[in-house]
Amino acid sequence: MACTIDFRCLDKGFGGKTYKRKRNPEAAVDDQDAAMEIDATYPPPAKRSMVSFSDNPDRLVVIAGKVSERKWKQPRKQRSSVVQVSRKGTTFEEREKNKSVKKAYKERMAELKGEIKKNKEEKRRKREEREKKKENILPEEMIKRNNK
Repeated sequence: MACTIDFRCLDKGFGGKTYKRKRNPEAAVDDQDAAMEIDATYPPPAKRSMVSFSDNPDRLVVIAGKVSERKWKQPRKQRSSVVQVSRKGTTFEEREKNKSVKKAYKERMAELKGEIKKNKEEKRRKREEREKKKENILPEEMIKRNNK
């Protein structure tokens, strides 16, 4: 069954504001005219143009990457990875030495922590003994006083 309601006259669309700016019909006509007039100008190429190779200037090579639209930039002559100097890794002996130093440091730290923990435990035990003695002395005095 066909719908009997005509929605063509509704200009609100889905019932709420769409927050879209409406184009001026005059501007749209101007844009169409301008689009038809442009023949000689082309957009800049999306990819970098070929540059001559440093060893053989006659041979053209494409350096990968998009073309920058900044006019002050020069096209790249070489890849950025070529500029980077390779870092020398550490030798096996140096790694072993560093590992042994680190291991000794960790052992010493663990030893010191254990010593500190032992000292704290001993202090706590002595304090508890003192408190016990103090508590025991008070009842003894009370008993002596009561017996007299």
